[in-house]
Amino acid sequence: MSEILLVDAAGMSISMLSNKMDQYSAAHDLGYHVEGIDAAAEEHIAHVKPAIIMIAPQVSYLFDKYNDKYGADIPVAMNAEKIISAAIEKIG
Repeated sequence: MSEILLVDAAGMSISMLSNKMDQYSAAHDLGYHVEGIDAAAEEHIAHVKPAIIMIAPQVSYLFDKYNDKYGADIPVAMNAEKIISAAIEKIG
């Protein structure tokens, strides 16, 4: 199962979205686990090795940092309107 990480300022406001995305993935047998994390939880990224990192709009200032650090190995994206579609499209 591939991991989709949603990065948020505190990880709490993204939890509802990540839960809904995870339920959608399970209901449609997409094979993705979706998790919301705190922007300071970068060590979690190394441990999980996600298929994609999605940056929440409220922490858009972190996009370049995450893209520079992880972008060569892990796609980093930011798309508030169709976040699950963008994640699946980026993963392939």
